[in-house]
Amino acid sequence: MSPSEAAPVLRHQADGFALSAVGVSAGYGGGRRSRDVLHDIDLSVPAGQTLGIVGESGSGKSTLARALVGQLRPSAGKILLGDVEISALRGRRLRENRRRIQLIPQDPYASLDPRMTIRRALYEAIDPQGRRPAQAAARISELLATVSLDPDVASRYPHEFSGGQRQRIAIARALAVQPEVIIADEVTSALDSSVQAEVLNLLRSIQARTAITMLFITHDLSVANYMCDEVAVLYLGRLVEKGSSRLLFSPDHPYTRRLVDSIPNPRAGLSGLSAPEITGGEGADPANPPAGCAFHPRCPNGPRLRDDRERCITERPELLPRWDDTGDGDHRSAACHFPLSEVRAGLGD
Repeated sequence: MSPSEAAPVLRHQADGFALSAVGVSAGYGGGRRSRDVLHDIDLSVPAGQTLGIVGESGSGKSTLARALVGQLRPSAGKILLGDVEISALRGRRLRENRRRIQLIPQDPYASLDPRMTIRRALYEAIDPQGRRPAQAAARISELLATVSLDPDVASRYPHEFSGGQRQRIAIARALAVQPEVIIADEVTSALDSSVQAEVLNLLRSIQARTAITMLFITHDLSVANYMCDEVAVLYLGRLVEKGSSRLLFSPDHPYTRRLVDSIPNPRAGLSGLSAPEITGGEGADPANPPAGCAFHPRCPNGPRLRDDRERCITERPELLPRWDDTGDGDHRSAACHFPLSEVRAGLGD
């Protein structure tokens, strides 16, 4: 990329956002069988900060990750990397810009070729930069040191490492091309709590040193609270709440409230829990969500509570700024006709 092409990216990042999705919908299949499972997503990640994406299994978190890194083309909307609309690029320009955003997968073992040494896997990641072999070797040692692994392990194969070590290798490979944005997709879900804490602390340390922008996908609200500046909550492919991570435990949307209630003592730190289970009502097909508010069949605050809340069944709520009753000035948006802050204040009766 020429300096003239790079300049607008730097201006946009100075204005605040490294990654944005504008009205993004995405799904799977083709032709008449195509069904969106992600609907009208609007979000922006400030440069150098971490945005968390939370929700139960089937909420669309991994679909969103695939769309943002260019593995899945949106059926509507646009994705901006800096001020470059990456979702509209093709060919060489797409390949060039894809290097600027990297994915750390949930299962690093599946993403590593078992026949390749770690040295070879990292070399393949950095080789397009045109380094000479000596430069590449130095870069590989630097990457391994960055993730707290001895450079001597480069000659080993993936099966010779523990799960936590393989996740560190996956992080090193994502950093190999010096991306501006990293998407971490459930990177600690398969690790025990002690190793989970080590990996999370490593990511925080790397971000503190490099000011890299992160989008952190997790089902664990305690992890999101620890890692993220802001959090967006997905339900059946739609954003239902966004705000500062500190507001996770004083939510405005009943779905977020149920997520919090589904884990014991969410303020206790890194929980290492399995994906949350939401009780009450039946789950729905993400490709065919209910009319109105998609959460209404399971909502304890809507028509299941009072029969005068028919609008939850017929009218889809917009994601709008809401009154903040915490008194600390934190921002929040929720897609709910009867947000909990208004109900608590007696405004939603």
